[in-house]
Amino acid sequence: MKKFFQKLFGIEPPPKGVQKRAEPAAVRPSPQPAFEPYKKGDGIGGKYEVHGTLGMGGFGVVLLATERDTNELRALKTFRDELLADGASRDAFRKEALLWVNLEEHPFILAARWVETFSGRLFVAMDYIAPDAERRVNLADHLRSGKPVRPERAAEWAIQFCMGMEHANAHGIRCHRDIKPANILIARDGTLKIADFGLAALAERRPELTDRHRMIEDLCKDAGMEVAFVSQNKPAGKNRAFIAQGQNGEFGFSIIQTEGKMMCGTPGYLAPEVYRGETADVRSDIYTFGLVLWQMATGSASPPFIGPFRGDIEGFMRMTYEQQMSGRVPSVTSPLGAVIERCLNPAPPKRYSNFSELRGALEPIFQKLTGRGVTIPTAGENSVAFWCNKGGSLFALGRNEEALACFDKALLIDPRDTMSWCNKGGVLVELERLDEAIACFNKTLSIDPQHALAWSNKGGALRELGRHEEAITCYDKALAIEPRMPTAWNNKGRSFNALGLREKAITCFDNALAIDPRHSAAWTNKGRTLGLLERHDEALACFDRAIASEPGDAMALNNKGTSLADLGRHEEAIACYERALEIDPRHVMAWFNKAGA
Repeated sequence: MKKFFQKLFGIEPPPKGVQKRAEPAAVRPSPQPAFEPYKKGDGIGGKYEVHGTLGMGGFGVVLLATERDTNELRALKTFRDELLADGASRDAFRKEALLWVNLEEHPFILAARWVETFSGRLFVAMDYIAPDAERRVNLADHLRSGKPVRPERAAEWAIQFCMGMEHANAHGIRCHRDIKPANILIARDGTLKIADFGLAALAERRPELTDRHRMIEDLCKDAGMEVAFVSQNKPAGKNRAFIAQGQNGEFGFSIIQTEGKMMCGTPGYLAPEVYRGETADVRSDIYTFGLVLWQMATGSASPPFIGPFRGDIEGFMRMTYEQQMSGRVPSVTSPLGAVIERCLNPAPPKRYSNFSELRGALEPIFQKLTGRGVTIPTAGENSVAFWCNKGGSLFALGRNEEALACFDKALLIDPRDTMSWCNKGGVLVELERLDEAIACFNKTLSIDPQHALAWSNKGGALRELGRHEEAITCYDKALAIEPRMPTAWNNKGRSFNALGLREKAITCFDNALAIDPRHSAAWTNKGRTLGLLERHDEALACFDRAIASEPGDAMALNNKGTSLADLGRHEEAIACYERALEIDPRHVMAWFNKAGA
């Protein structure tokens, strides 16, 4: 019943992250009509400060940001909200993020250190791989010189790649689907890191994305990509594609739909069976990595088999496919030549069956070239920080019982770890085990009375119990320690609202929005408060900001509909309710309000 009333009255879930220390700010923001990309100096949830964009494509963006509490640089990956405005897409991304989290740590995989949700947008925090002295970050950068990679170095990187993929395959990743030099990072110490698990799988699960031509075109233009759509003498919907192409002519991740079959990946890096529309598997990855091996052996910035792209994607792919199927691999003078030829066999059964078998063929070559064997890394024992971070990530992904198990493992190692106690309490609030949650927060505060998040979360538990005056006292203690906590300001405003103190509530929401202008829950709560004061035009502006920050916010859409209905704009209200119900078909109040309108 409590979950029903949470949905009914728009109560925001408890905070799912660790808020960090920063300087205070309490400037009242003015509503703006549209969402803007993150730019230098922006904050994310009070935890990160953005320095810029590391990369952007038609589907995702990677930001460079400092984690304020540790002062460490992080790469933050998120999928663009325009493609995640419906529940099914969000669920698909959450599943991929969960696979990434469950990969755990491996020296040759770019690890997902932390997964968090800010204003409905899921972020994956990764290690930042800094450029080397020649400004190179990935294998594509190394290949731009036009010189072959030294055979011993190529063999070593290939073995590291195999080890990373063996680990990924053993942890639930059936295949990568988008192996290419740009997704193979090279750290300053020469260690290889595999990146970008899950993007192709997400797109492959959502074939209707190919119908959203105008939206995808706009996204790719934002990323500096050119897009070619194909629909040549075929019924609409049967032969469509978007091909992302950068300013230097290189291809990006693309979706091609032809004859009812779906292909996802980067043109030129698709295995023949993928061109035919068949299901990709590990042998498809083996083929694609064979293309990368060929590039390392020849120093080519482009894979073999491809010719110039003149805007006809069908002709381009047909030509590529025919050259692949000929079995004539462009010759290479490299110790890796025989390995490359087997990887690029057009018949999947004749390739290496998995990355372990491929590594078995590479290791003798490496030993002959270097006179030494390959060091296979061994996994150490998982630390308190590992279990705490994994638990927090699972919590953000809605895996509450698994998250609790992780925090308990952390506390077995260190019973005085305050963040594990605090985060365990946050999960217990979500599970409505409020007395146990408060006990966890009290344990945290007995160890560290200055733990701002514990005070804030304890306030949330008390608010759930209807003890709003006590909750406000807890929020005040949290904000005295850490003034830049948008969630604490927002929840304090909700408690003021429950007490009928509307203007005080609005001030709190404004403080939250001054810190994080994309805090969709604060915009929604401010809008609801303004609606109660019959300031409907102002309320509408707030709901628009909430929806711009989180296109999948069904509650904001429902509340916008209510304000429109109060203004007598019933047809517009119905459109809002219908959009809310597309996102959440079980949204009781949206059904009720639609009927009323």
